[in-house]
Amino acid sequence: MNDIENNGQVIKDTAAHDSGNKEQKRTEKRPAISAKAQTILSFLRSCTPYEADSIRVMVNYATGKGDTDTIEATDMLAVNRFLNHGLDKGSGASGEAVMRHRQVRAQKLMEAVKEFVNIGQLCRVSVALMRITSDTKAVEDARRHLQQSTPTNDGKN
Repeated sequence: MNDIENNGQVIKDTAAHDSGNKEQKRTEKRPAISAKAQTILSFLRSCTPYEADSIRVMVNYATGKGDTDTIEATDMLAVNRFLNHGLDKGSGASGEAVMRHRQVRAQKLMEAVKEFVNIGQLCRVSVALMRITSDTKAVEDARRHLQQSTPTNDGKN
């Protein structure tokens, strides 16, 4: 850097210094993602549809003191969406078929939740999921809202 003397005051020539800082600022605008954020992002990317919300709801329930009646409606909706995901008329439209599908999904949810809770809390989750999975109103709602299975292109041009 060049220093210019003007009436006894030293004025620093910062032009050369500023150009280097601008390049540095461009590369540092967005800091690298933290290890914690990277772990969370990896977890979220590995989740199936509705799984992350369902895990959050069940972990909150397991660590709380409420019962299934105290789970908020939006949280209950998230769990039911997870339980019903992948269900279509092709997999069966009967109440039994819906219940069977929901039980398989509940087991997958328990497997995911067990990483975040202790054994006592897992028992709470198990009981809650049994109640939620077998809720006749939720099963009937799922049955009523079954989507047509996506047609395959087997043997068609």
